Amino acid sequence: MAPMVPHLAEEIWSKAGGEGMAVDAPWPKADPAMLVDDTVTLPIQINGKRRAEIAVSKDMSKEEIEALVLADESVQRFLEGSAIKKLIVVPGRIVNVVI
Repeated sequence: MAPMVPHLAEEIWSKAGGEGMAVDAPWPKADPAMLVDDTVTLPIQINGKRRAEIAVSKDMSKEEIEALVLADESVQRFLEGSAIKKLIVVPGRIVNVVI
């Protein structure tokens, strides 16, 4: 903001409690721990159409993911007692249910 409206940037900087001038302030350092994502959102396809999604831990096993998918109420609504022919889980990517 400082290159386009320096007077406003300096005013905001001082009101936010900044020391000195905003243009002299160092760039913030990125915290590598904050860049790591522990969960992943998996889309759930039923017969090739995306019907739901779940958020799971990155290191969750296929069996645990299968159990969560089958327990999900939106998946149960689409299955409605139909027999599952195949359940394909690609960890970290997608879950596909074939009925």
